[in-house]
Amino acid sequence: MTAVAMRGAGAGAPGKKAAKPTYSPNQTLYVSNLPTSKIQKDDLKRSLYILFSTYGSVLDVVAMRTEKMRGQAHVTYKDVQTATQAMRALQKFDFFGRELVSPLELRKLYGN
Repeated sequence: MTAVAMRGAGAGAPGKKAAKPTYSPNQTLYVSNLPTSKIQKDDLKRSLYILFSTYGSVLDVVAMRTEKMRGQAHVTYKDVQTATQAMRALQKFDFFGRELVSPLELRKLYGN
């Protein structure tokens, strides 16, 4: 499944039991499970920009082909409200044969 998530997670105090991560609103969306072999990096970035810019002003799209970052991207909006709107609107959106899922939907699926 492809995940669209707000970047950033809450951190607990040192020495205490780790709490479940919470996602605070942020203008950067994290996108995972993107196609890695079907599309070139520049085409992927352009497609992500076009898709996400329908919801507001996109400042940057970062998609790398390194081993650690393959299939993932970060999309940065001008403001938090636009990023939140895009995240909600693109839930279960089919992107090159992959389904986008918001962090709320992932919590439902995995019981977090």
